[in-house]
Amino acid sequence: MARILLAKLGTDAHDNGITVVAEWLRRDGHEVTYSGLYVTPEQVAELALETAADVVGVSYLASEPVYLTARLLERLAEKGLEDMPVVVGGVVTPTSTKRLRDLGIEGIFPPGSRRQAILDGVAAALAGEGRNIPG
Repeated sequence: MARILLAKLGTDAHDNGITVVAEWLRRDGHEVTYSGLYVTPEQVAELALETAADVVGVSYLASEPVYLTARLLERLAEKGLEDMPVVVGGVVTPTSTKRLRDLGIEGIFPPGSRRQAILDGVAAALAGEGRNIPG
């Protein structure tokens, strides 16, 4: 069982997808904390530290995933969590996907990603195999 922190960065108010993913992860035996809406990279990094998260997952619909994820990675590093696996889900363009991979993101799950692909991707990120996750 892993401790997973899920978050919606920025001003995006659409959280149906992330709440479904949270339930899938719970049913798979993980302890899941959901940050709720309208959180900043600073708040997510603090929550990652407070909850002793093993992985952080962020979801985007209307926000800029590369900019906000880069800021999150910076804030995690400031808290000594530079090795924290991070996965990204939601609306991510092919260009953004490449840029997120360049940042070292462990897994990227676009809309329509299947339940098992997400569970397997999170497991791979936890095992340090994130760079091998297709997507």
